[in-house]
Amino acid sequence: MWRGILVLAVGLVVGVAVSDVVMAYELVEARAPFAEVRLASWMAGLCCGSLAAVLVGIAVTIRRRR
Repeated sequence: MWRGILVLAVGLVVGVAVSDVVMAYELVEARAPFAEVRLASWMAGLCCGSLAAVLVGIAVTIRRRR
């Protein structure tokens, strides 16, 4: 059970962190409307959080088999 919680926690933390970084960077650099910047930051967070969760899930599974 702790492995599932670990995978979800990593995905959530990475997703929120990436979303915040993209939001801060885009608000300073971009001249796009706020709604577009917010959507772009959410999508970047979703993508990076999902990738991190998959990689941690693979690592936990490989480690468990050994």
